[in-house]
Amino acid sequence: MSWPSTILGFTAGTIRYNEPAPSSCTRSPLQPVAMKPLPCALVVALLVLAGCVCPLGASAQAPVDPSAARLDRDQRPIEYWLEQLDSDQFSHRQLASQQLNRLGDQAVGPLVQAAQSGKLELTQRALEILQSLAAAQAPDDESGAWAALNELAGQGSGSAAVGARAAIDDLRRNRESQAYHKLSAAGVQIGLREYVIHSRAINNQEVVWIDKKWKGDIKALSWLRWVKRVEIALIDGEAVRQEVLEQVVKMPDLRTIVMRDATVRDDIFAPLSELQRIDELEFRYVRLGIDDAEKIARLPVRGSLGLMGTGIPPEGKERIADALPGLRLEYKEGGFLGVICNSFSPRCQIDGLKAGGAAANAGLEVGDVIVSFDGEPIRTFDDLQVQIAEHPAGAEIQIVYERQGETGTANVTLGRLDGE
Repeated sequence: MSWPSTILGFTAGTIRYNEPAPSSCTRSPLQPVAMKPLPCALVVALLVLAGCVCPLGASAQAPVDPSAARLDRDQRPIEYWLEQLDSDQFSHRQLASQQLNRLGDQAVGPLVQAAQSGKLELTQRALEILQSLAAAQAPDDESGAWAALNELAGQGSGSAAVGARAAIDDLRRNRESQAYHKLSAAGVQIGLREYVIHSRAINNQEVVWIDKKWKGDIKALSWLRWVKRVEIALIDGEAVRQEVLEQVVKMPDLRTIVMRDATVRDDIFAPLSELQRIDELEFRYVRLGIDDAEKIARLPVRGSLGLMGTGIPPEGKERIADALPGLRLEYKEGGFLGVICNSFSPRCQIDGLKAGGAAANAGLEVGDVIVSFDGEPIRTFDDLQVQIAEHPAGAEIQIVYERQGETGTANVTLGRLDGE
């Protein structure tokens, strides 16, 4: 068996030591002396000793298993972590905060009690954890830590109530900011734009617009409840359905809803009935029937209702008018001429034309005065609007007009009131 040349600082067989000076000689400075071998028995003894000591030292230095430490923390009761949350040592408080955050809803009740303890620092730490837990909840989840903060906020003017109100304000600001980002990522458009309702163009209004650009993520629409100060929602095509409207009606300041170009496949009226008030509502080229007229009559519409190209028969319109007295009802078959006239003028003179509209395509010009529409005399712009409302898109109409003292005729195919 071979041994290493050096063990524990000794060199086997080459230990240096001094011979004792002869007793008859005067002690002199040390001089180099010859090397003498270390006895083999001593080397073996040292090796045995090293084998006994080193493993013990290694055992003392063994690292702690992280999973075992985590298991130990998980098995400790919530009360223990609440005590640590009030510890004088920062590391204990930090570990307690992490653990209480991990416990989630289990920790909410005890944290509320800690917030009400009367200890200012403990109250602050408990509220910080509750705010962190509430921030992690879904935007439409009002339970758990969010409910706990609201409960604390309503309890007078103590430190817990004041702190809870501050936490709620902070959460609301963050969610309002997040809402625009989350909805934009889902294809929902929010911003200033022109929109049309009851054939009137409204400029520079902030609207929420859900159309074909929307990616179909219903869950993302739950952020609509955090869109503040937006009163108008435009919903197009496939988005006109119950599950979408269930989220739209959660908008806190919603007052105007326009639905366009859709075939109704489910109960879109149930969500609308949850609103306390709708100032303006329009169905434009949304196919409806006589039964739908009964449902519309029960909606909380208070200002105006537009039915354009819906297919609801005149008797359906009468039922709605009877059920909602005082409501301004705009009922049109859906045809669109595309002219701009002055309602206060004694003549129906064309002041503007929609590019690519039915009138422009038929050759009518600005300055023409319309005197007849499909055989009916026209004196004012109001007369013209009444006649147009009775014809659907695609209807072929003859218009008689005056231009610079001469009379002309134009054959017009009515169009649709298209998007903004």
